[in-house]
Amino acid sequence: MASALFVSVFVSPPAFADHWVPWAFSWDKNGATQHHISPQQGLSRIKTTSLWSPDGELLVVQLVSSKSFKKTVELLDKDISSKSNPELIARYGTLLTYGAYMSEDEGEMAELATRADAYFDQALSKDKASWGAWLGKATLYGFSHERDQEASSIKILKSMIEAQQKTKSNWHHVYPYLVLGAIYEQKRDFLTAKEIWTEGLQHFPNNEALHTKMID
Repeated sequence: MASALFVSVFVSPPAFADHWVPWAFSWDKNGATQHHISPQQGLSRIKTTSLWSPDGELLVVQLVSSKSFKKTVELLDKDISSKSNPELIARYGTLLTYGAYMSEDEGEMAELATRADAYFDQALSKDKASWGAWLGKATLYGFSHERDQEASSIKILKSMIEAQQKTKSNWHHVYPYLVLGAIYEQKRDFLTAKEIWTEGLQHFPNNEALHTKMID
């Protein structure tokens, strides 16, 4: 399923493909990739850094852009066990999701997407309410040209936003707004995308990424 999904996404890239990671914060990707980080360092930092954060995004870009990225993936596979925390497993899936989006090789994209999906499923099998796993899965499928996958992603993200509004907001809760808006942006439904980002700003008025989306 994931293989077919990512072939359709990347063979026919969206009109705003220059946004290369469409939900990401605004920072200089070229500057981010100049700093080398080893797989061992990356694995250690992932355990203490949420990848759904500005610092986490920078960490992911550094790892994915490294010549040692395949080694990083190997270390992740070896590190996961039956005792692994579901949110940590979801972070590994998120890393591979970024890897798929940033890859220029169709086969590698499909492989990374398939692995990411398996990580998210593993996390959800341990905790059906895993926030990171649900957001990761929605992100993985949200930019598919397959309508059922896209619809599933939109449903998940809307449910996450609805649930978040009933609880105390955390800084990372901005991501469902960013991702959902980006999905509608790809659909060229710019009005709905702006409405979603505007709603996000009501809850996160100082968020740089949402402000940037509003002026793009």
